[in-house]
Amino acid sequence: MTPDITIRPARQEDCSHLALFNDAATRRLSSHLWGLSAQTGQSAFEVGRSLIATAADHFSHYSNWHVAEVAGQVAGGLNGWALPVEVPAGYIENSPPVTRPLNTLKMVAGGTWYIVAAAVFPEFRGRKIGEALLAHAAETGRAKGFARLSLMVGSFNTDARRLYHRLGFEEWERRPFTPFPGSDPDGEWILMGKAL
Repeated sequence: MTPDITIRPARQEDCSHLALFNDAATRRLSSHLWGLSAQTGQSAFEVGRSLIATAADHFSHYSNWHVAEVAGQVAGGLNGWALPVEVPAGYIENSPPVTRPLNTLKMVAGGTWYIVAAAVFPEFRGRKIGEALLAHAAETGRAKGFARLSLMVGSFNTDARRLYHRLGFEEWERRPFTPFPGSDPDGEWILMGKAL
């Protein structure tokens, strides 16, 4: 890790940043889903920020995040958690159609330490912050006793795919991408994994 990058557990006051990182990492999928449950006149980001701040049993909760800071400024974020081996009955069928391919891949990766989201603000890119966040994810997964780290990336996100390959992640499986308003074009979700 470069000397000016520090990684710390996220705090509730980071939730606005975390909502932005979550949406950037999912290529707008998060804000699309948040918008589906927004009330009239309510921003999708209000929904997401509230979820991250208050839903303690949800994977997006701030307690599952770490924040990268550079000179005291929030620069990037990482959300990780353990993918369960067993999922509830109806897990795929009861999820929104746009998330079904992702949820199918999560079932393939059950039992791994899963990187839900990793993102860096544009003005901080090119400073090895993404690498530092992914190294932190690997350290966390190992410390929690996991043998494998997993993540998902869109086939259209070539920069992220290049970074993951360089850091030792290998393609595991693919599923078709389901476009949504404002999304990337057609492609595939790619599940990648790395031994810890």
